[in-house]
Amino acid sequence: MTTSNVLPTEHSAHTMGTLTVISWTLGPTDDMPATPFLMVYSLGDGEHGREAGEAELRATLEGMGVPIGGIVVDAGQERGIGAHLLVEAERAVLTLPFMNAQCPVSADWQAAAYETGHVIVKVPVVPWADAEPGAPVDEERLKAFISADEVVRNSGHVAVPVSRIQG
Repeated sequence: MTTSNVLPTEHSAHTMGTLTVISWTLGPTDDMPATPFLMVYSLGDGEHGREAGEAELRATLEGMGVPIGGIVVDAGQERGIGAHLLVEAERAVLTLPFMNAQCPVSADWQAAAYETGHVIVKVPVVPWADAEPGAPVDEERLKAFISADEVVRNSGHVAVPVSRIQG
């Protein structure tokens, strides 16, 4: 089980609606280590309605160079994307051109992020309107949302290198 984290930013009142971040891992398998993910999603509660929020989020991602429904873009290679991630003390601090957020993560998630050296950030333009910010999300509910055909076809993906505090 994982807990979503509401972004207390100015975007909550704008067209994108309330943006929330949730973390999870996939794996590990015999052949691959666990893959850490963050998902930034909207609740679809923007001031101009769901469709306007979807359009703004889509335009923002495409403006960053992140295709919708396409390949995973490597922010380590494509620096113009403007995606940055600090992982420390079981917290992920994600910076994108349109938001900044801190998200609590598990020790296993943090270890996977350090081992792989990157995190896959998934940004569906389709809102998760029935999600409850700050509430625990069970694995089946998360899987149902992220694997829904509409969400798969309408998401941008960025591999963001993991930074750590030097000490």
